[in-house]
Amino acid sequence: MNEAVPRRPALGIGPDGTYTRTGQVFAFVLGLLTTFVFLPLVVVAALLYTNAENRFATNDVQGGRRLVIWSWLSITVLPLLVAGAIAVVVAAIRAATG
Repeated sequence: MNEAVPRRPALGIGPDGTYTRTGQVFAFVLGLLTTFVFLPLVVVAALLYTNAENRFATNDVQGGRRLVIWSWLSITVLPLLVAGAIAVVVAAIRAATG
């Protein structure tokens, strides 16, 4: 096992730095959902994850973990924030127009 891998890696990442089976399933399902609903965030997630793979290949584990976390956020939390913001704006417009 690589000593550089932290004891608590990112969600869905095993102790050896690879995806767990559950992580693969969540990444696939959430990625598919995001693909259809929030296409620009999928591009961001793909770019972040690609850069993370490059960081892992050069033994920059902390940088790779950080990019993996941001790629997960861009296909999980950020779409929810965007959808919530849109819902608030629509509700405000409806309330203002009667």
